[in-house]
Amino acid sequence: MSPHRRVSSIVAAMAALLVGAFVLSSSLVATLPQFRFESQFPALLPFFVWAAATGVGHLANLGRALHDPWRGAYGYASVAPYVLLMLASAAAPQVSLPWWFAVVAALAAMLPFVLLALRAGTKLSIDPARDADDASLRGTFTIGLALMLLVWAVSAPSFSGAVLAVLLAVGLGVASMTTHGLARASRTWRLRHWASLALGSLVAWASVLVGGLTDLLDNPWVVLGAVLLGGLPLLVVNALEARRR
Repeated sequence: MSPHRRVSSIVAAMAALLVGAFVLSSSLVATLPQFRFESQFPALLPFFVWAAATGVGHLANLGRALHDPWRGAYGYASVAPYVLLMLASAAAPQVSLPWWFAVVAALAAMLPFVLLALRAGTKLSIDPARDADDASLRGTFTIGLALMLLVWAVSAPSFSGAVLAVLLAVGLGVASMTTHGLARASRTWRLRHWASLALGSLVAWASVLVGGLTDLLDNPWVVLGAVLLGGLPLLVVNALEARRR
């Protein structure tokens, strides 16, 4: 397998994992009785971090580039189970749907990206246009801290966590409106940066589910471990990037 083909497969597989994790967490929050007093907001928070890292303009360009390959891999059909699940949950919130509905919706949403990862003709790459500059390094450091705060927000007690989540969303939303985002990610980030951001997002979604389904997050050491796992990898990658300059 050529290096370019390998990178394309990794990117598509990473996208499949992220989409599946989001749909699973969002669907479980919508359907399980344990989350009847919870909103979808915590499940959406990681996307604010992605937008702040690269800027909404570059994310829109990425979406346009991915649209045709995604549509050709049964993209619209793949999101139908999730859409139907959310509509059913909104129409009849008093009805508890089986948990495996969420699993089916997540697997269906992952399908297009799995197919793209397996197809030989898929061209998905992450090639930085230039090395990281001081502004990019500072922005990446800020994104790493934001990931830590995000994980703490979804793991913290309801009131303090909700306040922090709203403040984070506002700050990250403003940052996402800048031309290249906080970290200039679309120009300077390498695959390891994106993988670290993906890991932080997965930790955040896992924390949403663990906090609602178990008492593990009542232990401050578990919360601390989740916070460090969410943001520390990106901070380490950023430090290594600064050292190689």
